Amino acid sequence: MRECVILLAIAMAAPAQEASVASRTLVPAGVPLRVALESRVAIHRLGQPVRGRTVDPVYVFDRVALPAGTIVEGHVAKIGGVPVGRRLTAILSGNLTPPREVRAQFDTVVLGDGSRFPLHTSPSRGTAHTSRIAKHTKKGESALRGARERLGEMDRTAILAFKSPGSMSQLKSTLFGMFPYHRQAWSAGTLFDSVLQDPLAGLPQGRLEPQTGDPAAADPAREVCARLLTPVSSKTARRGAPVEAVVTRPVFAADRTLLIPEGSRLHGDVVEARHARFLHRNGRVHFVFRRVELEAGGSQAIRGDVEGVEANFDAHLALDPEGATRVTSPKTRFIFPAVAAAVAGLSLHQDYNSQGIPDQDIGGRAESGAVGLGLIGTVVAQASRTLASSIAFAGAGFSVYSTFIARGSDVLLPVNTPVKISLAPRGGESGGGQRMK
Repeated sequence: MRECVILLAIAMAAPAQEASVASRTLVPAGVPLRVALESRVAIHRLGQPVRGRTVDPVYVFDRVALPAGTIVEGHVAKIGGVPVGRRLTAILSGNLTPPREVRAQFDTVVLGDGSRFPLHTSPSRGTAHTSRIAKHTKKGESALRGARERLGEMDRTAILAFKSPGSMSQLKSTLFGMFPYHRQAWSAGTLFDSVLQDPLAGLPQGRLEPQTGDPAAADPAREVCARLLTPVSSKTARRGAPVEAVVTRPVFAADRTLLIPEGSRLHGDVVEARHARFLHRNGRVHFVFRRVELEAGGSQAIRGDVEGVEANFDAHLALDPEGATRVTSPKTRFIFPAVAAAVAGLSLHQDYNSQGIPDQDIGGRAESGAVGLGLIGTVVAQASRTLASSIAFAGAGFSVYSTFIARGSDVLLPVNTPVKISLAPRGGESGGGQRMK
């Protein structure tokens, strides 16, 4: 009941803006376009064309300005170098061609009727695999229904962007990673968050947000889709630090009354932050939102908890039941140190043939070299058994240090990270809804 009062109070202020922006047909600067590549792109040169589709619709106030699946064209805008630290780490692993800093820029949007509109976005890097992370909840039925509805909005390109790599795919990547040479490429579904540098004007009047689900079963305690305007990191965040987000998708009541328009601001703060520490202890950060503010100036006290977040699959993020974001360590990380330690121990063993002559043990030396320097090590280790053992012990030591002793990973949520927030009345306040002024 109290959730209804809060959303009703917000809805009373929304119409004050509606008359002034209902005819708005442009997407303002600063809005990110989330574009996933339609097909694989091998990186060759600057200016190389790329083509993708938007994975999420772009809204203006209460209308869809760009639907999901809109074609966006661009080009390779930057091919940079490799930082010294990353190059050194790659060489120690036998990788002579670590990935460069490559960015794409999009300059044309193609609507469904074939009309083309120029746009100017900032160069952005691609993310091969993006995960949609949700908080564990006992409401499995509603969570499953929401996931199915979300899946129904996606086309093939968007599904590829949010498809987590399977076990065979990860094994294949690990095996190919042992080669010293890698041709850099963006796989199909690579996701870019390209921010508009100039307003995207001239778009036709957008349609209203479509009705989804059963209106009679609509839950008044709605979830709000937003994106962060403040970067959040467990390394630098402090308790009480402000956090701001902007609503990216309008929220409607069951009778199509506008409750929260796109562009509304959510204000909150960090509740708890714990940075990464040695012995592989990962970071954790918890923040909540306490106030929603419309562009017209009205505001309402709320309690907004993070229910979902989108992040790089390789970041290994997860959400606590309380809504805190933390880094998890996959159990598979113990496999390689165990194998490396076993191979290093076996490298000290010397086999002899029937005449009592020491055997060269080509296979054993190759294993010892692969542990430390990948495919290059399998060749270098053939020089002598001592060198092979040295490479194996160096690789095993580096693996054990990075897995058990080194500092863990921090939570990093950059600007424009998509989040899903559940609204509830702020604890300890009366349920009397006040009209926002």
